[in-house]
This record gives sequence, C-alpha cells and structure tokens, in this order.
Amino acid sequence: MTRENQPSLFDEDTDDSKGIDGIELVVTKTDLSQVEVIRSKRRKRNITAYRESDKTVVMVPARMAKRDIDVYVAELVDRLDARDERAGSQSELEKRARTLSEKYLDVDLFKTHRVPVSIRWVTNQNSRWGSCSPSDGAIRLSHRLSNMPQFVIDSVIVHELIHLLVADHGPKFYELMNKFPEHEKAKAYLDGYSFAEQHLKND
Repeated sequence: MTRENQPSLFDEDTDDSKGIDGIELVVTKTDLSQVEVIRSKRRKRNITAYRESDKTVVMVPARMAKRDIDVYVAELVDRLDARDERAGSQSELEKRARTLSEKYLDVDLFKTHRVPVSIRWVTNQNSRWGSCSPSDGAIRLSHRLSNMPQFVIDSVIVHELIHLLVADHGPKFYELMNKFPEHEKAKAYLDGYSFAEQHLKND
C-alpha cells in the first residue's frame, strides 16, 4: 500500500455522502450526578476523567473511599468543563484557520472557496480527529484535540483545509501538507495518542 492510499486518522470521509451530522460543542456545566465512575483494580493512585460520546467518565482505584471520589470527580469534571469552554470559541477557531490557510496554502479559503467555509468543534468524532465536506465547506474537529499542543491542532486544521482543494490523499495533497513544517511531528503525536488510548480501553 502506498503512502498516498493509506487510511488517515485525521479524516475518514472527505464528502458528506454518509450524512455526517456534526454536533456543535455546547458548553454547559456537567451534571455530576450523571458522571460514570469506574473503579479499577489495576489502579493504585491514578485518577483520570474523560469524555466518551455524550457521557463523562472518571476512573478511580477500586479501594478509594466514596468521600474522596466525590471530591476528585468534582475537581476533574470542572477541569474538563473549563477545557471545553476554552475550546468552544468559534470565532477564535475560524481566525486560526484563516491564518493557517493564508500562511501555508497562500490563500484565504474562507474568502475564495466556491461555497462558504465553516469550521467547528464537534463531540461525535471519536474515531477520527477531523473531517471535511468540500461540497458544503464544512470542517469539523474532534473536541478531543482541544487539550493537545497547538501544533497538533494546527496540523489537523491544515489537513482539513487542504481537503477543500484536494479530495484524496494523493501526491497533490502531500505536496500541500508538507508545507506545514510540523506535519510529521503532529502525526507521530496523534498516532502515539491513539495507540495509548486503545490500550487503556483494553485494560
């Protein structure tokens, strides 16, 4: 399999033929009574919280006292809410995308594309980092990216912007993608993150 034809973790679909229904990230305080707490015998002290589809999950050591769990749940969920609030700024996201388009593609696609371009965070992309529908100019970024380094987010944005111009992952796509100097570094970061995430689910 050539590099050009390999599947991409960034986006599995480059059009809207499958009826992708992006859900805009709406920032509200999480109802703590709806948080799923999972006790793990393999955990000694480590406590983690994450979003999974439409629910919030907190993993704690099996022997942790309930009163301690309640304290940690409140603190960690508050951090997740704060992160999502920062990620929810649509105007800042569009501004960033415009800057990247002009810098690496030599054009403001928000002005020149044949249909209006939009970019937003969505919460229903847990198997890919971004997706693009060239037919309606819609770019969607997984909310899971929001707490990652800026160069990683930028790389995914550039990737999706290019798909407004090039539908596949052929030579022309990589000719443009390679203009972003940290593309390979970002890809390695996301590959590593996905590998670790998959193994955590299997624990």
